[in-house]
Amino acid sequence: MATALFINGVYEEILADIEQSQRSHPGKTYYLQPYTSRPITHLVKAKPTPENPVMLYVSLSDSLDRVSYSARIVGWQDKREIQQGSAAFLQIDQEIRKFQPSEKDGLYLKGPNGNQCVNLISVVDLKRFEIPFEVSRLIKTSDGMPRKARTQPGGWSYVQELPITAPAPILWEDLEANLQAEVQKSLQDGAEARKQRLANAPKKPERIQVISSAYRRNPDVIADVLSRAKGTCEACLCSAPFFRARDGEPYLEVHHRIMLSAGGEDTTDNAVALCPNCHRKDHFGKKT
Repeated sequence: MATALFINGVYEEILADIEQSQRSHPGKTYYLQPYTSRPITHLVKAKPTPENPVMLYVSLSDSLDRVSYSARIVGWQDKREIQQGSAAFLQIDQEIRKFQPSEKDGLYLKGPNGNQCVNLISVVDLKRFEIPFEVSRLIKTSDGMPRKARTQPGGWSYVQELPITAPAPILWEDLEANLQAEVQKSLQDGAEARKQRLANAPKKPERIQVISSAYRRNPDVIADVLSRAKGTCEACLCSAPFFRARDGEPYLEVHHRIMLSAGGEDTTDNAVALCPNCHRKDHFGKKT
C-alpha cells in the first residue's frame, strides 16, 4: 500500500485561502510551510512530482483529533537551498502572498520561535472532508498501528494511503455532531448570510453511507422496565402519548440513567421508561 503523509495541526485559514483560490485557479500549485527544522524524510526520498504525487492528510490546529483535509503533494524543496532574494525565492514569495494572504510573511525561513523552517511542500487538489474523521483511522506505516491524536500541533507521520474507492467511513455520531456544530455556526452567521447560501444550495441532499457503533442491549431489561411502567412515563408521570401500530401497546422508550457509553450498567436499576418528549429532554434539554 502506498505511503501517505499526515501533518498534525495546520491553521485552517491557510487551507481556506488555498481552497478559495482553487475555485478560480484550478490546477494551480500552492505551498505549505510546516514549522520544523527537520526535513520530511519521505518527501526527500519519494521526490513527489505531478506524475508521481504523495497523498497528504491534514488535521487542524484547533481539532487535532480529526483529519479535515487531504491534498496531493507534487513537490518538495529544502528552503535552505533557495537563496533568499533570488529569482526563485521572489517568485514563490510573491505567489504565497497573492494566493495565500493569511501567510503575511510570504516565504519565511524561520518560525515564530526563531527556529529554521526547512520544508516547502507543493500541493494541488486540496479538499476539505465534509465530515472530518478520526485521526485513529490512519494506520502508521512504521508499525501498522492506528495514529493517535496529539494534544499539541506540530509534527508528521507516515501513514497508509486510504483507498480512493473506499473513503474513510463516517460515524453516525460524527455526522450528527458535525450537523449540530454547523447549525450553531449558521445561527451565528445571521439571516442574510444564510439567505445567500440557500440561494445557491442544492435542493436535494447528498446521499452518503454511515456506520454506527452500538451496544447489544439485554431485551429482558427493556421488557421488565416497560412492564414496571405500566404505560406511564416514569419522569412526567403522564400516560404514553400514543399506542404502537405493531402491537397496540403504550409507546414508551427505555432510557439509561447513566448512559452505556459513560460506563452505565444495562440493568433495570439504571433504566427508566420515558415518553419521547422526556427522553429527548433528558438528552438535549438544559440541565437544572
